[in-house]
Amino acid sequence: MRKSVVSGVVAGAIASGVIGGVAAPAHAQDAVQWRVEDGGNGHWYAIHNDYTNWTNARSQALAVGADLASLATLEEWMWARAWLPSILHGYLLGGRQLPNSKSPDEGWFWLTGEPVQTEWMVMDDNPCGSSPPGVEDMQQDFLHTCCEGNPQGISLGDLDDFGGWGCDLALRSLFEWSADCNADGIVDFGQIRAGELDDANANNIPDCCEQGVACFCPDIDGNGVVDAIDLAIVIGYWGTNGGKEYPQADIDRSGDIDAADLAALLGAWGPCE
Repeated sequence: MRKSVVSGVVAGAIASGVIGGVAAPAHAQDAVQWRVEDGGNGHWYAIHNDYTNWTNARSQALAVGADLASLATLEEWMWARAWLPSILHGYLLGGRQLPNSKSPDEGWFWLTGEPVQTEWMVMDDNPCGSSPPGVEDMQQDFLHTCCEGNPQGISLGDLDDFGGWGCDLALRSLFEWSADCNADGIVDFGQIRAGELDDANANNIPDCCEQGVACFCPDIDGNGVVDAIDLAIVIGYWGTNGGKEYPQADIDRSGDIDAADLAALLGAWGPCE
């Protein structure tokens, strides 16, 4: 079901409390957000407490609309490590190593496609003693945070995916929600938590995206219909952010009312459902 921008914003304001720069969880799932207003990316993160290997951890993340976290910048790393509890061997992350890499710090990439910036990390190879010191084990090609008590908090360890070396299965995971299926500039997971988007099957993917319909009804003036009045507002505030009068005219929340907003308006023309 589509909801109006106005009602969605109100619902979000009611549901999203803020504690110390981190959005307070609205449901039982203990997720936190790196908020845009605090210099973050707007993504949501949660610790998954099931001790498992990398492949299973990623499958579990994808099943709830997330992925293993890709901490691609130093700022993101430091923000995450500021609230992550320190545990032995750390958390599985969304990082992999290219096959046949010849050294512990070579060929690493995040699931988002970005390279792992190993120049500001400490690669802790062979955390379980799976091969002699200084020898890269070709099976060890998945990232996890490492290690308990590390003062910089930005070390990485690599490990195999089979649990063959004792400690490899004794890891929790860090999940990250970043999907924005309706392209409004806001992570879907947060909008579902705030009650702005429906998620009847509780898979953290908005129903509207799964059904291929518009996620918001861009009824700017709130009369229940997307009509000529809304079109006139969009045209009248073209090139601005809508000001105090009509901020909701910036339908995709890009900061400017432009062709994307016009297309969204025309695409939802008629009564709001």
